[in-house]
Amino acid sequence: MNAKLRNRLTAIVAVLAAVLMTICLPTVARAADLRRPDSSRYLTYKIGGNAMRIGVIAQDDDSDYYCIEGNVQASYRIDGVREIESTDDARRLAWLIDHYRGSEDPLAYAAIGLLVHDRYDLDQATWASHRDSVIRTHAGIADRAGALWREAGDYAPAGAKITQHYVRGLRQGIVEALVVNASGSPIAGVPYKVTLNGPARFENGQDSVAGVSGTQSIAHRWQATGAGEITASISYGRHVLEQIISAQDFVRFGGMKQTNGGAVKFTARKDFTPSLGTRVSAKIVDAGQPVVDEVTSGVRGADSHWPQGLKLTATGWYFDKLSPAALKEGTAVHAGESAAAFLKRLQSAGHKPSAYGAASFTGPNQTVKVQGTTKSGGSEPYKTPVAAGFGTWVWAFERESLSAQAREYVLADAVTPFLEIPETNAHRARINVRSSVTEHSASVGSELSDTITVSGFPDDHGSFAGSKEFGFEPDRAHAQVSVWWSGDAHDAGNDERYRPSGSGVPEEDEHHRRVGVWNYPAANGTFRVGAGAPDAHGKPVNIRGESHGWYVFVWQFAGDDRVMPAASAYDDAWERTRVVEVARPKAPIVTTRVDRDTVKLNEPFRDTARVIGDVKKGSYVEFSAYEAIAKGVKPGANAKLLDGEHVRLDHGVSDQKVSSSQVRSGKPGFVYWKATVFSPKGDVLATHELGAEGEVVEVMEDGSQTPSVPGQPASDKSTPNQPARLADTGSSVVALAGVGVAAALVALLMVAAIRRRT
Repeated sequence: MNAKLRNRLTAIVAVLAAVLMTICLPTVARAADLRRPDSSRYLTYKIGGNAMRIGVIAQDDDSDYYCIEGNVQASYRIDGVREIESTDDARRLAWLIDHYRGSEDPLAYAAIGLLVHDRYDLDQATWASHRDSVIRTHAGIADRAGALWREAGDYAPAGAKITQHYVRGLRQGIVEALVVNASGSPIAGVPYKVTLNGPARFENGQDSVAGVSGTQSIAHRWQATGAGEITASISYGRHVLEQIISAQDFVRFGGMKQTNGGAVKFTARKDFTPSLGTRVSAKIVDAGQPVVDEVTSGVRGADSHWPQGLKLTATGWYFDKLSPAALKEGTAVHAGESAAAFLKRLQSAGHKPSAYGAASFTGPNQTVKVQGTTKSGGSEPYKTPVAAGFGTWVWAFERESLSAQAREYVLADAVTPFLEIPETNAHRARINVRSSVTEHSASVGSELSDTITVSGFPDDHGSFAGSKEFGFEPDRAHAQVSVWWSGDAHDAGNDERYRPSGSGVPEEDEHHRRVGVWNYPAANGTFRVGAGAPDAHGKPVNIRGESHGWYVFVWQFAGDDRVMPAASAYDDAWERTRVVEVARPKAPIVTTRVDRDTVKLNEPFRDTARVIGDVKKGSYVEFSAYEAIAKGVKPGANAKLLDGEHVRLDHGVSDQKVSSSQVRSGKPGFVYWKATVFSPKGDVLATHELGAEGEVVEVMEDGSQTPSVPGQPASDKSTPNQPARLADTGSSVVALAGVGVAAALVALLMVAAIRRRT
């Protein structure tokens, strides 16, 4: 009977070893959709002694395939195709894969593979170690990848622009097409199509025309066929990147896709009525800065025509110091209302102009940048006030101010509304900050505090919720106060070398450290920071000089659409405290106690340590719990339920408690705990003997409990049909081979044991 059992176990061992070892061997693709490329399409590198490939991993007759799932076996089958969202990364990679297909440069393929993995690898953690090996193995690959990325940025289409101008009245004109890359620079050689929507046709008699882009705009002449608004739009060919769903996923060039670009609208009308389109050059203007408006001439009506060369001059008025509530009080121009009557109506509502401008035009679609002046027709530049507010322009062609010739064509004033969205900006207030620390010198361990006085915020700051309609962001509710330490932590005599200097905060290093940062209301007033005074969230703030050196308080407001950014200076002498060392730290001691002296099988319990004394930042308590043993058995040589769990200590607290994670025991007996305090460098600061009072838990048997096997993990969720081998571009499988060998050895030992028994 033992011989039969031995023979069966031997057979099981052979099968088990064969199965486990097979997953480490190369696999052969089944009825492959793809084929493996020759060695000119990739480079190799090593991971764990195994040769891996970087570059083209698969091919078909139309495209190269690049791996994005390096830790999974490649099957060379296509299970699905998904178009990847059109981003700058996707467009560049699609262009590179298409452009370099057929290249004879393995480094180019490998560099493209590096770029693909960097941006689309599905397991970035695994790819990071592979990437390091690739960079070490192939000098220059990183530089080549960077060069390819820049090249793709120059030549991958990312958009298309279209402009329009008239040639003869408003009945004939030209639209100009331009295909651009992501930075807006023109690209040549890209197919595009321009379409007219409205009563117009191109010279070919059609409402669309196709072309290939150049390094400059390409003109297409059109002619009106009726009256109305015309929209000229452009579409262009964009490179598509596709994800290939397979055992190991790939990306490939998915062809060109027609994509909508820009569009331009224009109108025509036989009777001439001029119009004005305006837009502020800057939506946000700081206190004391000029205001500049971009004013564009036009015509209003379906068949309007501006007589060639006719000069019209428009007048502009700028209104400032408008409140947030005023943004909801836009005023339209009544039909037939003159500019003078409209201004009088605005004045009766409390709005008077603060700046003026003028712009002259000799035709439609001309844009003039106008800087506001303090007087109409004057030259002194207007500057925005120190106080916060909103401003807006009103522009008009005033018929009575035009030349006699112009009045023959212009029959009424053309006036823009009050508080048009493109015409409205915000002028930001300037903040003043004064502050002083409570003590300019203190000893180590002293409480530090500061008093800060802020002025210049609008009285209602914090209440403005923003305006999506106008494009203004809400008030920023909080300013920040940060405390910075500088000095030599190892030698107080060197602290003077690190006296705060420069207006901006330093980079953190061993001699400069940010102690903390707290929020305070972004509002006018006097604020106490530290000494238990609450921050903006009502939480008390306590700041201690824990090390000798310099401590600096820095108030900072990041700015918003109504208030300029502001900050106190890092080297402000009123904002720093010199802390000197006068006492040595107190060595820590530790006392411990379990939360329950007795528990039932599989009931949770934990340990708690109280640490009294001074510890450095990064110190921790290490908790260990040994598996249950019988009474009288010496602890410490058995396995552990909890092995070296680290729980961080607060270096700013001299009396604190920390607790371990909960553990459970599936067998009865006594569980021994141990807690040890370590320094950041791993030095033992305090501990206790194993079996100390309060550090032993008795686990009692309970007939209703079903013990679990100690140390056995929860069910291991493995994926069915897992590939037998990782891809050449993936992780090494040496570890799996080790598992197979180990399992085989265990089974052989079982056979040997049976033989001894027989």
